[in-house]
Amino acid sequence: MPEYAPPVGIDAACPNQLEGPYAPPRGIDLLCENLVSTTYDKLSADNIRIFKDRLLDMTGCLFGGAIVPEDQFLADLLRRWGGIEEAPLFARAGRLPMPSAVMLNSITARANDFGNMFFHVLGDRIASHCGETLIPMGLTLADVYPTSGEAFIANNVAAEDLTARILFTLPMRWPTDMLMVSSAAAALASRYYKLDAARTKVALTYAATNATDPGNSYYDYCQEFKYHNGASAQMGIMACELARGGWQGFADPYFGHWALVTMQVKDGGPLPALYEKAFEGLGQVWYTEESFKRGPGGIPTTAAAKCGAGVRARILDDRGELRLADIRRVRVFRSSNMRFNYYANPFSRRNHTNALFSYQFAACCALLHGAVKVELVQTPAIQADTSLVELAENSSMEVFDCEAGKSMMKVVVEMKDGAVYEDIQDYGGSMHDYPSREFLLQKFWDQFNAFGKLPRSVGEKIVELAGKIETLSDMREYTQLLTLS
Repeated sequence: MPEYAPPVGIDAACPNQLEGPYAPPRGIDLLCENLVSTTYDKLSADNIRIFKDRLLDMTGCLFGGAIVPEDQFLADLLRRWGGIEEAPLFARAGRLPMPSAVMLNSITARANDFGNMFFHVLGDRIASHCGETLIPMGLTLADVYPTSGEAFIANNVAAEDLTARILFTLPMRWPTDMLMVSSAAAALASRYYKLDAARTKVALTYAATNATDPGNSYYDYCQEFKYHNGASAQMGIMACELARGGWQGFADPYFGHWALVTMQVKDGGPLPALYEKAFEGLGQVWYTEESFKRGPGGIPTTAAAKCGAGVRARILDDRGELRLADIRRVRVFRSSNMRFNYYANPFSRRNHTNALFSYQFAACCALLHGAVKVELVQTPAIQADTSLVELAENSSMEVFDCEAGKSMMKVVVEMKDGAVYEDIQDYGGSMHDYPSREFLLQKFWDQFNAFGKLPRSVGEKIVELAGKIETLSDMREYTQLLTLS
């Protein structure tokens, strides 16, 4: 067994001799071999069922994301820069070079932060932000390279499984998971480029060492949160081009010397504690994302919006109508065991990005309108909705104690006549309950209709094909429905 160079914090004069079948770099070699050898027939019924739901979900998000005014200049910019008309632009007309197309399509899919996320690996739920890059990127690649529906599913699932297993090992999974999106993109692209396992590891080298991270973007209401998805997709393409061009890579870009994961290991350990466990079931079980956002603005706003809608229902049941003039104040609470983060910042900027990441806006929007929808979180719509702005800006963000072992959100609405209405929701459970088919369809149609540039018959065909995507011999039967002529 060759010596394994230690990561940061370990005396280089005392390298670790690691034993076992997964000792670096053998572990990443096995992950790459599994990535390139995964076929549709190996996947579980749940892998396929959940992926088809996610495909419809992310297709809807492409249409919903295309209405964001702040992002329209990107399409104009990339068209001005031009290049070969190689890959499609979804919810838009025309074609651009692959790096430009995957960037724009992924940014569009993430624009309202309304997609799907969270791996569930060996009993652990792990925040992840891969789907909003991988599904639009996969659709783009499948339009350029002849791809069957079965291969399309297998390509995405294989890339997610590799990503999920590496994420499982991380000492701090969130927000470090963001650093893995470019790796997921390179893993996916390597399937379309038909790289072997050795070349795939080279591609992963460049994806891992050029990873992007949204950093403080949510807290400061910066659009980097979605640029990150586009830059990761673009890096995935470039990583595969470098690998195909013959460049060399690391022995192990994740668990080797000064690699993406081992740089984060504390207390002098050469590998994360969960490293070997991450290989359990490799080649037998494939992990994919499986949680769906219920409203624009990320999965944490789910409980706040459900509380707002719950209070609205109580008021309507009691009074028959909800009048803004009758409301004295709205109080939004997070339980004391929840992290104080960007979602707890005041709603004060009256724009799209502020609305996406605000508990107060989510609660007040659902209180007034019954739900938080993409058309309601756009900057022009917010600025025109003076009632919603007044309610959200005058609401309060507070803390309360709940029962041990729970994380909860609560909304209390005090009326001018002294009446009080409230609703409380489980913060964690509300994020991960699997949605009904009716919810997924409504979410798709809400965004398709908000986009409004395609006939309903096209939307009906998209719903039909997404439900039987594995039967398609050519994915272009699906992707052609997503573009404007």
